[in-house]
Amino acid sequence: MSFLSFLYRNGLRVSIPVFLLSAVLLVFFISNVVRVVREAPLLSVPLLGEQEIEFAEAGPVVLCIQGPRASLRFANLNFELIGKGAPLEGRRVWFRGRTSGISWVRMEDRSYTIPWTGRYVLQIKGLEPGDAVDSRHQIVFVRPHLGRSIGYVIGIVAASLLFIGSVVLFFLRLKSPDPLS
Repeated sequence: MSFLSFLYRNGLRVSIPVFLLSAVLLVFFISNVVRVVREAPLLSVPLLGEQEIEFAEAGPVVLCIQGPRASLRFANLNFELIGKGAPLEGRRVWFRGRTSGISWVRMEDRSYTIPWTGRYVLQIKGLEPGDAVDSRHQIVFVRPHLGRSIGYVIGIVAASLLFIGSVVLFFLRLKSPDPLS
């Protein structure tokens, strides 16, 4: 109980530095989560049955589907990434991260490990023959960023709690006399 009484007695002196620190942390976490999501896309291709794509760097990538909200065009599609004649093993993403705008959604579907830079073939099975190419529906390959994004969101929540708590403590101490003295 002595910590709470100390905090209440020194509320004006404590709340202002905590307010400033939490505001700086909020700006830091929000700008970093926006930067991570903005830098994640590697390449984007239209929704075609088969096409060649080129990766400029090796490593883990995530295949995402991107299209208008509530689009059913991706239902029952199967994706296969082939490199040097052999299909790469893709794993289904268990926790499908989503990024969205006002009218579009990008959702993670499969993760791959690209063993070398160069050309690959992306095959999409389940498309109807003769479907017109629609620029609103795309396949996007991104760097994995879900873990970092979740970490930054947790930081945003924690900094927000500090921010709100410091404002409340400031106004509590500003308006009331000290009953503990």
